Amino acid sequence: MLPTTKPRGICGDSRNECEVTRLPRYICLLAGSGAVLVALTACSETVAGTPSPAEPVSSSPAAGDGTLTGMDACAVLGQLIEGEGFGPGERKTARNECHASKPDYGTYSLALDPVQGLAEYERQVPGSAPAAINGREARQGEPFGAGQGMCEFAIQVGEHGRAVVTATMLRAEQRAHACDAARELATELEPLLPAR
Repeated sequence: MLPTTKPRGICGDSRNECEVTRLPRYICLLAGSGAVLVALTACSETVAGTPSPAEPVSSSPAAGDGTLTGMDACAVLGQLIEGEGFGPGERKTARNECHASKPDYGTYSLALDPVQGLAEYERQVPGSAPAAINGREARQGEPFGAGQGMCEFAIQVGEHGRAVVTATMLRAEQRAHACDAARELATELEPLLPAR
């Protein structure tokens, strides 16, 4: 039967020597550092030519494909609210959803869902009403009830998808205007969506 030995690291014995080579520890460390340095310098390469910017990422898919695949909610929302005093969009969930807030005003949100259409929205927001945004089928909903400061429009995209814009107002005197703000945002969004 072979004697069992306690596993050690490369430079882990009590005499401060490398296990395999029996060299002093500082020589092992220098050799290891040199190997890392060689690996790092071997990867640096200069390419001749003039640098050019990367191709911009489109915030909308190819025209007419009818889906939301490829659209980024934060990029689209940022385009819609640019110059209006809102902070940068933030993702709060793993979904393709983005929220941007404006101090002492409220929050605008955009959710792009390629698999749940208006029928699912009706089930999720009871009391939502039929609407149209630039002639496109939509639903208007107030998830917390009329006049509570939150209003949204769900716009049909393709056969199965939807885009939902939400306006949430902070101040009591603005709450009655949440649906006006949400409709305005939805109206600006609709031309950016894939073809019906």
